[in-house]
Amino acid sequence: MRTSKTPDSFQAQQARKRLNQFSTDLETAINHATKFNPYRKTAVIAFHWENDDIGVQTLERELLDVFKSVYGFETESFTIPLIESQFRLLEHLVSWSRRNSGEDTLRIFVYSGHAGFGGTVASCWDLAGRCNQNTGNLQGPKLNWWAVRDYLEQYTGEVCYLFDCCSAGSGALGAYNGAEFMAASTWDQTAVLNVHFSFTRILIDELRQLNGQAETLAGIYARIFRYAQQNQIGAAPIHIPKLNSPSVTIGRSRTRPVTRSVSQESYRVLLSIKVQEEIPPDFTQWKEWLARNIPASVLSAEVTIEGAFQGSSLLLFTVPIEIWTMIPANDPSYTFIGHVKSHNLLSQRLAQTSMLTSTLPMHSSAPSGRENQPPRSPDRKLFSGPGR
Repeated sequence: MRTSKTPDSFQAQQARKRLNQFSTDLETAINHATKFNPYRKTAVIAFHWENDDIGVQTLERELLDVFKSVYGFETESFTIPLIESQFRLLEHLVSWSRRNSGEDTLRIFVYSGHAGFGGTVASCWDLAGRCNQNTGNLQGPKLNWWAVRDYLEQYTGEVCYLFDCCSAGSGALGAYNGAEFMAASTWDQTAVLNVHFSFTRILIDELRQLNGQAETLAGIYARIFRYAQQNQIGAAPIHIPKLNSPSVTIGRSRTRPVTRSVSQESYRVLLSIKVQEEIPPDFTQWKEWLARNIPASVLSAEVTIEGAFQGSSLLLFTVPIEIWTMIPANDPSYTFIGHVKSHNLLSQRLAQTSMLTSTLPMHSSAPSGRENQPPRSPDRKLFSGPGR
């Protein structure tokens, strides 16, 4: 029987955390999302198919040019041949990884093309240069990316992947070692066919706006996600961090970090957590309780408690996207609720009402909010068509 209720809703006892553990988790996520670590050397390799039927080479060249001319990275391109495709790609990527390994180095792998639909129980994930647009089936030579990937993280240095294809989130499934991963779509989603609205196009635009200034990959993902609707990107991108590790830094070595500015109109992530401590019933006690248990460094990072409930010890809170994406996804204490563009409006109204009541008969008015921010880039016409 189908139901909208999650399995967790039938569990009386759910995973709980002490509030100091909650604070530690948030502090760690903040540090992992915002700590800049420019590398001594960053190298980028992009690869596509010899029989590519999308025309990805133009955008690939533009992306590599940005990495080389704006960021000063070493870049290289490889065309996957139609004969011995998997072996030839593996051979080239392993040789390239060996040459670009070492302490304080970052290797970036970029793929553009077609991919089959993977999944959590699949034994392989295939990439190809051609696809039947009616059936979605891959055509021509294919290769199993998971069999290639396992060899690339054996060398010293940090690794991250940027994949623009259908079912791109499958790149982080299988026997995954955990290198950082950002891609065009989830494992069961199609990417847009038109390159003008693709993940690579938006990534290039964001990198040009940063203009070589340092930003973590988590921060770049957040920038792309916040403006995905405005940029009319074909599918919502996905970011999967390396477990228990800071997000890699994209930027020229030792450059000054970009100033972080998050509009009040930007997307935030609403989460819930159950804590072990009993929440005080009195509002004044509640504020004092928060001040004692949650460090100012966490609250100043735009982590906001949106709601609290007696009995269940349930807290609702919002965080910026770059902090949310660095919270471990396998921690059962946290539950994703949704993306929002404001804080709890009802609690704000109640607080204003309480203030007005306590100050009567004096006249008072609520403070005005900021005006909406103007579009950060020209609108693109919406494209509707088959995915990759």
